[in-house]
Amino acid sequence: MRRSPGRTLLAVLAIALGVALGLAIYLINRSAADEISLAARSLYGLADLAVEGAAAGFDENLYPRVARVPGVAVASPVVEVEARIVGVRQPLTLLGVDGFRSRLLQPAFVATVADSEDDRSGGGDDEDLDQSDDRSILLSASAARELQLGRGDSIEFQVGVKRERLRVSGVLPPAALQDFGGVVDIATAQWVFERLGKLSRINLRLATGSSPEQVKSVLTELLPPTVRVTTPGQATDDALRLSRAYRSNLTALALVALFTGGFFVYSTQSLAALRRRREFAVMHAIGVTRREQLLLMLSGSVIVGVLGAALGIVLGVMIARIGLSALGADLGAGYFRGLAPGLNVHILEVAVFSLLGIGVAVAGALRPALDAARVPTASALKAGDITSGEIRSHRWTVLTLIVLAAITVSLPPIGGLPLPGFVAIALFLISCVVAMPSVVRLVLRHAPRWRRLPYEIAIAQIAGTARYATLSVSSIIVSFSLMASMAIMVTSFRESLDQWTQKVLPADLYVRVGYVGQSSYLDEPLAQAMAHVPGVEHVEYNRLARVQLSADRPALTLIARSMNRDHPDKTLWMMSTASNDIPSGAVPVWVSEAASDLYAIKSGDEIKFDLAGKTVEASVRGVWRDYEHQNGAIVMARDDYVAFTGDRAVNTVWFWLGHGADISKVGTAIRDLLPPGTDHDMRTPGEVRKLSLAAFDRTFAITYLLELVAVTIGLFGIAAGISAQVLARRSEFGALRHLGFTRGQVATMLAIEGSVLGALGVIVGLIAGTVISLILIYVVNRQSFHWSMDLSAPVALLTGLSVALIAAAALIAVVSGRQAMGGEVVRAVREDW
Repeated sequence: MRRSPGRTLLAVLAIALGVALGLAIYLINRSAADEISLAARSLYGLADLAVEGAAAGFDENLYPRVARVPGVAVASPVVEVEARIVGVRQPLTLLGVDGFRSRLLQPAFVATVADSEDDRSGGGDDEDLDQSDDRSILLSASAARELQLGRGDSIEFQVGVKRERLRVSGVLPPAALQDFGGVVDIATAQWVFERLGKLSRINLRLATGSSPEQVKSVLTELLPPTVRVTTPGQATDDALRLSRAYRSNLTALALVALFTGGFFVYSTQSLAALRRRREFAVMHAIGVTRREQLLLMLSGSVIVGVLGAALGIVLGVMIARIGLSALGADLGAGYFRGLAPGLNVHILEVAVFSLLGIGVAVAGALRPALDAARVPTASALKAGDITSGEIRSHRWTVLTLIVLAAITVSLPPIGGLPLPGFVAIALFLISCVVAMPSVVRLVLRHAPRWRRLPYEIAIAQIAGTARYATLSVSSIIVSFSLMASMAIMVTSFRESLDQWTQKVLPADLYVRVGYVGQSSYLDEPLAQAMAHVPGVEHVEYNRLARVQLSADRPALTLIARSMNRDHPDKTLWMMSTASNDIPSGAVPVWVSEAASDLYAIKSGDEIKFDLAGKTVEASVRGVWRDYEHQNGAIVMARDDYVAFTGDRAVNTVWFWLGHGADISKVGTAIRDLLPPGTDHDMRTPGEVRKLSLAAFDRTFAITYLLELVAVTIGLFGIAAGISAQVLARRSEFGALRHLGFTRGQVATMLAIEGSVLGALGVIVGLIAGTVISLILIYVVNRQSFHWSMDLSAPVALLTGLSVALIAAAALIAVVSGRQAMGGEVVRAVREDW
């Protein structure tokens, strides 16, 4: 290791980078998950069970029936509202609670109220603090910090297009409410936010000795189908489910660097074993056993693993701290807005990633170590046998790996995660590396003839030492194929998203007031008045709500909009349509791909769901592509929605303008119709498209960084491999110089060798990357997010990277050759012993 410090250092760095990225992504994800878990758990206080209704809540008359169930000691009703704060984009999670009941489950709320009242009784000067408590709010510590509000300040909410002002009577301790939220009296929540007669949840504390399963069974029989009994732990799982696929895929992508590092160790150790064949033979001849030789090589890889893991742990913690502070808990993806988790590193996590780094280093060196231990002493002592390496056909091994990959990729996800897809990718990559020497021999056998000595010698050298030569590019094959596959997948996703935004945004102007579940909206008369603005030719309306198809699954987004039932493809990207007729009494609906996958719904199926206390019998008329709602969405005609609910509120108005209309004047006229200070979002299709693509680029920015690291490790591999090969051939270069070769001719020969090896690695990497991209697009992505996309390749990017990698391989070979020829040629041909 001391004799070749450069390659040793590169091996340590390769393992360190893999461990660092894997640990950093894991720590960031775990910190975010812990914060989400605390936030979800804080909503339930000390509750043992919770009765939760559908998205719209349930009748409050159910509360006394639940409270009288045997085994229930405390029943605390809760109204939960996504309240829109004036001038703030992120909604506030507002909890309306009964102070007399919640004190037994969430004592921190009561303690804060008591402290506020003690302060007031102490003679506060602020007249606002002497007002009635029916307009007071307790803010969570995170909300108070982000909004920069304290006790005595006012906060304005938008309900519809009206403004409602509440007074901050105190700030809750961090342990009381982790979320970006606030607490008000339950009557205030129902009255101010138009939730009269409705509850969102009833938190339950069971009596001592009561059986939770028995109480749950009694409650299940008592409750309507749309209301479920859950535990705080299940609620935490629901909160984490939305981001689980993203976090898991990001962790897998981070470990790609460690996977590539393992191949780097494999290639460098294999090259070292081949280069030191005579040395090993001499060691065997003087008494070193094969077992001792195996342990010697493995101990070297353990040292590399330990050093790499130690360095990687330090770098990983540093990267995690920087990532949390610079990009946030979601690394820019937008999943965890408002979270500011601290970074806590557990010793068990450090141990696991340390062992992972050491294990990868040992696994990479195991095959070379076994080969070195089996070196035939007599043949290895012969001159000229230093760089030889037998090429055995591994066709059955390669075929077996490919068959296993094909079987694995067809398996369903495990726990909702595409783990079989990642295993299939690893198996396929290993098969490519195993097959590479045979591929090189086959390709060079049919290489074009060119009567130039440097070219002929270069081709003969690679063909004669195919196993040795291709080991140097195994890591570049792995890293470049993974980079190419990710580039193809990301480009396909981005292009599909761009086309989708153009398809689903046919209007000229959009005005949105509030999103799904939020307190802000437009009333119908105001929305209709916008239709009469000069220059507006046609308008359509959109209302967002939530419905549940199953009590044990998250709610789906319901999009009630004006639409052409006979031609839904004018506003939706249809993937399939129903061929059967609509059953009598059924309402036509269209489900997103995510809803189709999650609930196994196909075009033509019939579904039922509760809407405003009524059961809707719906016929699925088609499945449409949707990149906005990961938990799934259902589209229904707005007039059908109004008929069931009586809700004529509007969230979004779509405007088609007349010929020659000035869009800026129309926008100004629409704003003038809104009450002063009304929060709204007015966009043109181009602006929405630009924002969507910007959010996409922000989400995938971290993947580009991870790909860059993987390719860098691949370059480490090709640098170490080619330099080792060139330095081992000093006597050959000396002989060529004695025969009349100039330095320029030797450099040309080395450049050709490097270019050929680099080109073979790039070509195989591109082919493998294309296959892997198909797995990512049609298996991993579909199982993770339930989104389909159209295949699209970044030809210019891949071409530029291919040329750069081939040029880098040629340059490394030439530079290494100049170092090898630096001494006298006589000294170069001298025998080493």
